[in-house]
Amino acid sequence: MKTTSPLLKGRMPAALSLIFALVSMSIIPWPVLAISDVPGHANSGPYLDKLQAQIITQGDLQVLALLSNEIDLIGNTVHPSIFNVLAEEIGIELVQTPRNGYGYLTINTIKNPFNYTSFRRALAFAIDKELISFDVWEGCSKPQDSCVPDANPYSVEGQLPYSYYGANLELGNQLLNESSFNIDNDTGFRTDPHGNPFQVLVEGLGSSMLTMHIGEMVIEAFDGLHIDAVLEIPTFYSCLGRLYNHGNYDIVFLDRSFSNWNVNWLAYNFQSYFADVPGFNYPNFSNESLDAWIDHLLHSVDYDEVYEAAIEIQKILTYECPEIVLYENMLLSAYRTDRFEGFVNDASTGIPCWWTYQRTHLKAVEGGPFGGTLRTSIPLDVQGFNFMTAVADYPLNGMLHMMYDSLLKPTPDGIDIPWLAESYAVTTHSDDSTVPEGHTRVVFDIRRNATWSDGFPITADDVSFTINYYRDMPDSPYRPSLWNMSQAIALTDYRVRFEFNTESLWHLHSIAYKPIIPKHVFLEIGLEGWDEWNPRPPGDSIVTSGPFLISGYNPGDVLEFIPNPNHFFYISGITVGPPTPTPPSNPHLGSFGLGEISLGIAAAVVVASIGFHSLYRRRYHA
Repeated sequence: MKTTSPLLKGRMPAALSLIFALVSMSIIPWPVLAISDVPGHANSGPYLDKLQAQIITQGDLQVLALLSNEIDLIGNTVHPSIFNVLAEEIGIELVQTPRNGYGYLTINTIKNPFNYTSFRRALAFAIDKELISFDVWEGCSKPQDSCVPDANPYSVEGQLPYSYYGANLELGNQLLNESSFNIDNDTGFRTDPHGNPFQVLVEGLGSSMLTMHIGEMVIEAFDGLHIDAVLEIPTFYSCLGRLYNHGNYDIVFLDRSFSNWNVNWLAYNFQSYFADVPGFNYPNFSNESLDAWIDHLLHSVDYDEVYEAAIEIQKILTYECPEIVLYENMLLSAYRTDRFEGFVNDASTGIPCWWTYQRTHLKAVEGGPFGGTLRTSIPLDVQGFNFMTAVADYPLNGMLHMMYDSLLKPTPDGIDIPWLAESYAVTTHSDDSTVPEGHTRVVFDIRRNATWSDGFPITADDVSFTINYYRDMPDSPYRPSLWNMSQAIALTDYRVRFEFNTESLWHLHSIAYKPIIPKHVFLEIGLEGWDEWNPRPPGDSIVTSGPFLISGYNPGDVLEFIPNPNHFFYISGITVGPPTPTPPSNPHLGSFGLGEISLGIAAAVVVASIGFHSLYRRRYHA
């Protein structure tokens, strides 16, 4: 047994970061990388006869199922203690993937005494993040200060002249002393700068041992600062409801994950405008210096300006501490190596990912590459098959998304490739005078060989309907990224146009990643019925488009999928050989995760685009 090297080791070198960021997010009228440009991509599956997800709710039982050859893959992250035990087992492959996310504390900055920057910074200095990574995560995480994960090209992590990694009680107490948080001789606890006693309530969202352990370490930090603090674990929805609606709280331990490298969420999470908007800006944070960078972050089409804004906003947030990021942990994956190969390590989810189910195949000695049943696990029973209401259930939601297609798809490394779309163009008024000033226009050309599982063709009308549906349905989980979309219209059967009433680098991804749904089905469901739609396949018919179809479901036991023979990407078992089974250890030096593609190809794509837009000339010819 060997432990596979992480796919992402820290942040990419600056030059590579810019190459990949520009390839995936450029506002220029040229298509994304074509599938034909990625060697080996056309031979990428699915290869399985069946994909079987066994419902196993307890982590130790998942491990026993893996060891006893009842499953081939643990379908969610593995606990560090279990991960270390599995390291001794022969025939089990372990993979560590730096998580695109972190654990953090959100602080109610409009409430005394948390409205004092010195108080929040004192706590940040007092918490021993290094001990959290060593003790709580057993070495499977690292300290983090920035609210943008270290692996993200936009992250400022490691670039600041100070850090909060190790506990510095001396500096924390000094900050409090200088701000008149004096120690009361009778109680031994500090009072606020007005001389009033106070107590801090630390809450943990979730009842796991990890939540308890970290909560206790935060209390220890407060003890070192001579601050009266207590820990409570509230019910999940009561706490979340208070955060969502800007209700009363002091400090809450939370968890945050991302599915891509976008950082436009910095505005919605921290801009003053959203300090009283439900669902946004949990810390109720307001800062004029930060607000001054928001327009550049959201509405500039110049990569330099967006990058600078993201960095400056992080500098402000890391100093002001409306949130205290504690750690970036590893996603720990475990799978068997006796029958299957081709497992793919995704930067967002680790080994249990869409690409693993698409690429995994039987070894030649097992009669492969085609055939076989890949057995994975999911930690919760299926509550429904409506992917729009399963957003919080990550393992299940990821599997449901195998039944749908999006316009673009990120590779395991986060690089955009065409999927349901063959190409796209993003333009502003400076590129095309027909685009109104201040607007962004996105046009997609849809592939012509895609069909719904009931045989109807997938058209531009389905695409425009889908995005309008997501924007207009009540309490839509997709609405926040579509609020300023002013038009979604099918120009022809296979060309669709979207228009936004602002200029922004981020509009492309607000459309391109969303699953496309069949218009002829959801017209009958209607806008009001989106959250009540809950088919129970295979007994109930469900019209989908992705590379897998649900073939069976036994509640509390197993969920099964088979390849969709009508999918545009389906591989014939007669004409296609096996793909390269092992992803390279460093994707930034040679892979899109779908097949081998050299850095030279990626660089050539960028260099070829230099003549199309002045921002490329400024960056690469400076």
